Amino acid sequence: MRRRTQSKRQHRRPEALMPAHANDLPSSAASLAGKAHPLTMAGLAPEHVAFLGECVAKNVYVHVLCWSETPAAWSILSEAAAATHIERSGLSIPHPATVPMWVQRVAPQLSEMLGREWDEDVAESTLATIVQRLPVRFAMAVVDHEPGERQGADGARYRSLFSGCLTAYEAYLKASGQRSVRIMVAPSEGDAKNDLRLTVYGDLLRHLDRTEPRDTPELVFWPEGTPSLPMEVAQLAAAAVSRHLQEPTQVNPLFETVRAHLAPPSHFHALGGRTGRR
Repeated sequence: MRRRTQSKRQHRRPEALMPAHANDLPSSAASLAGKAHPLTMAGLAPEHVAFLGECVAKNVYVHVLCWSETPAAWSILSEAAAATHIERSGLSIPHPATVPMWVQRVAPQLSEMLGREWDEDVAESTLATIVQRLPVRFAMAVVDHEPGERQGADGARYRSLFSGCLTAYEAYLKASGQRSVRIMVAPSEGDAKNDLRLTVYGDLLRHLDRTEPRDTPELVFWPEGTPSLPMEVAQLAAAAVSRHLQEPTQVNPLFETVRAHLAPPSHFHALGGRTGRR
């Protein structure tokens, strides 16, 4: 697929991937797989789209690229979310607890699906089980960033994160024989940072070995507002990895699930010559 330079006014808005409301979870499957959907009509099916989850904590930046291995992956996700929502709505828990705040922040629709009467450990385990059953794979990259780092550090960090994810993704494509997704949807960080990321990403693609232009995904940004369910899975994965890096001895079922679905080699890249964290 041909790459093209995008200005801040040209940031593609993936309208066709906009989610259904949280209280109407079954229709999310239709929005991602429906025959009359604009993406499908344009030849862009759900399996042609990958989602880039991002998380930063204590100056450690995490990127996790998530993609489907089968056309039905995102329909399975929507159906699982709807089934869990229906099941939980009929239960009464004597000692209610709230869904963990970090889950509410990165995955508002899935949090709504869980409801309010949850033990935090059960909530994370339930989400881990849903993700574990999905035919999806992840590629991961991590970098450290010190406050006040040299000018240009943002660009170097983005390059390292993109490179780490794309290296693992290309290795997966060669091993599986699958074709590349056509677009990679990332969270928006505002016009200035989006423009920088587009510039860094385009430059990286030109220098990657064995990368054909037609086989490289185009980078687009999700608009502000509620993300799609697949984007929430990518964001959950990035947050789970970040939480593991901050507290590696804590039980983290979502991290274990992400690790089991990783496409090798997924690397921890570090800036400034520092050793990558593992």
